[in-house]
Amino acid sequence: MANKPKVGIFSLTACEGCQFVLLDLGERFFNFLRKTELIDFPLIEDAPFPKKIQIDIAFVEGTPITKKNVSLLKKIRKESKIVVAIGNCAALGGINKIKNYQDKEKTVRYLYKKTGAIENPEIKGLDKFVNVDLIIPGCPINGEEFLAIAEELIQGKIPQIEQKPVCRECPHRGKESCFLRKQEPCLGTITLGGCQAVCPASDFPCYGCRGTLKNINPTGFLATLKKMKPGREFEESLEVFGIKDDLQKYL
Repeated sequence: MANKPKVGIFSLTACEGCQFVLLDLGERFFNFLRKTELIDFPLIEDAPFPKKIQIDIAFVEGTPITKKNVSLLKKIRKESKIVVAIGNCAALGGINKIKNYQDKEKTVRYLYKKTGAIENPEIKGLDKFVNVDLIIPGCPINGEEFLAIAEELIQGKIPQIEQKPVCRECPHRGKESCFLRKQEPCLGTITLGGCQAVCPASDFPCYGCRGTLKNINPTGFLATLKKMKPGREFEESLEVFGIKDDLQKYL
C-alpha cells in the first residue's frame, strides 16, 4: 500500500476487554498505529462511523446482538477490504452465547424488569452475518499475537495461525500436575494454542476460549472427559465460551 493503510477498530456488544489488551501494549501499540491512518477506535475517540470510506483493515470486537450491531457490522463489511474478528465474542459468540443453551425468555425476564424493548436473539459469531477474512481468537486476545498479525496485515499479507494445541504451551505438559493426569477435565488438547496456556499456567483448566483445532475428531477424548465430569456439569463447561457448537456432533 503506497499510502498509510486505513485501519478501524470497532466494538459491538462486548466488555471491550480485547481493546484494553491493545492499550496494555502501551507504546508498542501506538507505534503500530503510527503506521496506519486510524479511522475509528472507541476507547480513544468515540466518533461516528464515516458515511462512506474505504477501510483497508477492520478489526471487530464483540457480538452482533442488537439490530444496530448487525447494521454496523454489515456496513463495516461493505466498506472494508479485510475484516478481522478479534476475541471469543466475535469469533464464537462469547459468554453471551450461554443464553442459547438456556430458556432465552426465562433468562431475559430474570435480568430485566421490563422486557418489551429488549432484543433477545440467538447469539452468533460475526461469520454468521458477514464474511470474515481472519479470526484472532481468545478471551481476551493475546496482545503479542495481535501485533504480529496486524504487522503482516498492513503489509498486505493475511497470515495463518499455526494449528497447535494449548497443551504444547502448557507448563504442566508431561508432568504429574497435568489436569488430565489428575482426572480433571481440561480442553487444552483440542483447543487452538497461541495464548501461552495462560489459564493452565494459573492452575485453571482450559475451557476452550480460542475455539477448536481444525481437522480433529475428538470423539474419544470427549468420552474420556465425560467420565471425569459426568452429567450436565460437563456440557456446561463447553458452553462457557461457545465451543459446544463446534463439538456438538461428537457429543
